[in-house]
This record gives sequence, structure tokens and C-alpha cells, in this order.
Amino acid sequence: MTTIASPFARRWFLQQCGVGLGAIAAQQLLAERNGACAAGNSDPLAAKDGHFPGKAKNVIFLFMAGAPSHLELFDNKPELTKYDGQLPPAELLEGYRAAFINPNSRFLGPKFPFARHGQCGAELSELLPHLANVVDDIAIVKSMVTDAFNHAPGQIMMSTGSQQFGKPSLGAWTLYGLGSETRDLPGFVVFSTGKKGPSGGNSNWGSGFLPTVYQGVQFRTSGDPVLYLSNPDGVSDQMQRESL
Repeated sequence: MTTIASPFARRWFLQQCGVGLGAIAAQQLLAERNGACAAGNSDPLAAKDGHFPGKAKNVIFLFMAGAPSHLELFDNKPELTKYDGQLPPAELLEGYRAAFINPNSRFLGPKFPFARHGQCGAELSELLPHLANVVDDIAIVKSMVTDAFNHAPGQIMMSTGSQQFGKPSLGAWTLYGLGSETRDLPGFVVFSTGKKGPSGGNSNWGSGFLPTVYQGVQFRTSGDPVLYLSNPDGVSDQMQRESL
């Protein structure tokens, strides 16, 4: 006669069901091996070959929402300094609409001096003394242009390439195109500072119209580091230990 422990204990469960668990695990391993050998791998996160051989193994993408303007960091505008405090010509604003700009708005030049650094002669302001020491080892791209001037659309534009919500983020596209080398960790993770996070919300790391398996996993700075991994309210560690 078989006695059933009450409440169910892990030891009792393993004693009664251990053989069955082994068969389930073996079936899963065989399915993964056969799937890896098949031409069409059913795992959406399986590692894929890119169009070109890749060199980078890891990428850290830092988006400084709310950071100082590029005009104060690495994009020197001598003419803007020249006309600091003056009213812009009427023809300059003709047909131009932007938030917080009106005919009485005046030019504001940079408040920190620029200097050339390194063999490349890149201009950096005094706010970036450490970056100035390695300026020959980095690339500064100044050709990106957008007409998004509000916070949320600008952030979404930076993360997805579009001002419209519902488009996949840069991380989602990368995961979709290249896959992941591990099945036990997220394809990419996200750290955000501040209580509210970016104005564009989780669309900055979302999957948009791609399947949700390609979205990023956010590591939070307060509360649970990752949502839905802690015990639910009213369920203690002792209750978890006494359950299966």
C-alpha cells in the first residue's frame, strides 16, 4: 500500500516519480539535439551566423537620457558661440516649428570651452577630460539627424529608429538576427536609473511587432531586481519549502 505524504514533500515526490522525471529529461535532451541537427531549428533564440564574421562578443549600449547636450560635449559650434545671446534672424525660423521656441528665443552658445585632442584632433569640451585621453581609440559619429525634439519620441527614435511606438528595439533586432549563445540567461538585459526610468518606457528595449521572446529583461534599481522571480505576497519561504 502506498502512503501519500501530506502535505506533499520533495523527498516523497522524487521517490515516487524519479524514474518518470528521468524519462522526461531524456526526451527533452534528445529533442534539443535533433532540433539542433535539423535544418530549421525551432528554437527562436538559437545562435545564428551573421552576414559578416563578427568580432565583438559583448556589447554595452549606454544611452544617456537627460545627459548634457552634445553641444556641450563633443559637437563644437563656433557660429553658435559667436551669436550667443542674440535673436535669430527671422528667415531662420520661417516655417520652423519646435517646442519652446518662439520669435523671442535667443541663441545659447556652449558654456564650456573646447580643445583639440589626440592625433585625430577631435574637439572635446573640458567636461570630458578622461575621454580626451583615449580619443584616438573611439569613433564619434556626428551625422545622425532627427526632427524628434520631445523626450519620449526622441528616446524611442534612438532605441528603435522610429518615433512611433510598436517598433522593435536595437537589442531585439540584434537578438532576432544573431540569436543567443545561452538558453539559461536572457538574450540581453537592461539597466535604467531613476524611479520612473526613460520617458519612452519599456518600448526602449521592447520587441515591438517581433515575438516577445526577443524583448530585453530589465534589472530594476529598487524592489525586486527582476520581476516575478520572488515569492508572491502571502507565500513565505517556509511555505515554498513545504510544497513541491
